[in-house]
Amino acid sequence: MSSPINVQLSLDNFELIEGIYFPSDYAQLNKTQHKQTWDKIGKTYYGSQKIDTVEEASPIKQDYTLLTGTPGGTWNKFPLNKSVDSILELGCGYGRAPLHLSKNKNLQCEKYYGIDISQPLLERLIKVKKEYDFFPGAEFFVICTSAEILPLQDDSIDLVISNCVFMHIPDAQLRKLMAEIARVLKPGGMFVFNHSFHNKACPSHIIHNFIRKLNPVSRNPIYLKQYSGVEIEEMLVESGIKNKCLEYVVEPTKEYAILPNTIKGVPVPFAKAINSSLKPSEKQKTTLAYGFSAYSTPLV
Repeated sequence: MSSPINVQLSLDNFELIEGIYFPSDYAQLNKTQHKQTWDKIGKTYYGSQKIDTVEEASPIKQDYTLLTGTPGGTWNKFPLNKSVDSILELGCGYGRAPLHLSKNKNLQCEKYYGIDISQPLLERLIKVKKEYDFFPGAEFFVICTSAEILPLQDDSIDLVISNCVFMHIPDAQLRKLMAEIARVLKPGGMFVFNHSFHNKACPSHIIHNFIRKLNPVSRNPIYLKQYSGVEIEEMLVESGIKNKCLEYVVEPTKEYAILPNTIKGVPVPFAKAINSSLKPSEKQKTTLAYGFSAYSTPLV
């Protein structure tokens, strides 16, 4: 493992309160619609509220898969028993991905940095850490802020991970974030952006986009830009990530869709059955895939 660095210098403008680092301009950040939206979502997101409501003696406390669900995709390819000095997770939420990597893949680290804009999700992450002790023995830096500027030093992170997050970030901010990832990532470091980009060619997204345009007043504030595989590769090059990770893959996810499962919260008849029955050819996958993942190779 590499020598420790003094990351605390990068957090001078942050205040540590009950295990979470908050920026000095947190009051201003709290006024933004994006922050308020994700704080609201974070109170009930993906069953995470069970951490608050389930009794201590309940069997669910001993079975984290029931609590969080097991993330798939690129995580299935992640190697066993890997050890790194530092991990940065963007949009960490309540710890679903690191919990899986720690418990199922035996990933180990000395330092874990989790960044999310939602305070309720981070509060639950701290509870999940106490319940299941993922990354045992690691130093934890849980940071509540927008990810546009990372409070970390240059060339300080071995592994950057993110799970189903980047499609919720506006394009201009995402490009700044990618440049920040390139800045903090060590030369030869690794990244895994699992199911992180929506596919602009996917028919399901095209239908959704058309419906959204019919009602410009009511837009989903967390559903943002989509990309092609080529555009994602260009972003990785322009950001400088390719200079740090010479080999990487941008690949379509194994979830395919012609029809949206719901429109304005209303289920579309037979959509799930039709989508799950799709068996596209290699050429069709880049069109029908719901999204894309990107990750450095090899993951060893």
